Amino acid sequence: MRIKLSLLILVFLQFSCKDKTDRQLETWNKRIQEVKSETQETTSFDFQKFKIAKGQVGAIKIGMTISDAEEFLSSLTKTEAEAYDFGFDGGGAAYIYSLKNENIIALIPKRDSDELLAIAAISKKLKTNNGLNPKSTVAQIQAKYPNIQVNQDVMMDWEFIQDKKSNLQFIFMTNEENQIGEYSESELPVNPKRTDIKADWIEVR
Repeated sequence: MRIKLSLLILVFLQFSCKDKTDRQLETWNKRIQEVKSETQETTSFDFQKFKIAKGQVGAIKIGMTISDAEEFLSSLTKTEAEAYDFGFDGGGAAYIYSLKNENIIALIPKRDSDELLAIAAISKKLKTNNGLNPKSTVAQIQAKYPNIQVNQDVMMDWEFIQDKKSNLQFIFMTNEENQIGEYSESELPVNPKRTDIKADWIEVR
């Protein structure tokens, strides 16, 4: 009788321990999922809040300080570059903000100042009000601006298409092999000849 009772107690304890272990495992898995969820939230970026428009990308506006602008970019990783890389002569720094090794946006301050001079919208997930993005092709830009022309940047040896109304420039880091326009005189805009070329970023002033 005692042996049977002992066996029953052992079986009960075994199931109790198993049930406790299962509950602990379930709780642990839940905590892992919560941590994963928190990590995903902190490494995400709400592109919908960063519309490209005249003088601004989302709440980041030309003329504000870099430190104030960075409050909207806290989930991104910051690296320093040169303002010249974005076509600004005279020295100075530029700051590139990325998410999981993808460059999203760059801020260019005035030289020796914390005041924001220009913004470079880089990611194709950033959109203008008419649906264009920093990787749009010349043909896609023409669809929105039928009479648009392409310009040559002599200093940087690349090309750009300008939306004068919104003060935006679509920058194309082209060269002689893939040049969009054919120029008889430098710095005079021409009609695009190659329309399959994608932009590299949108410059916001």
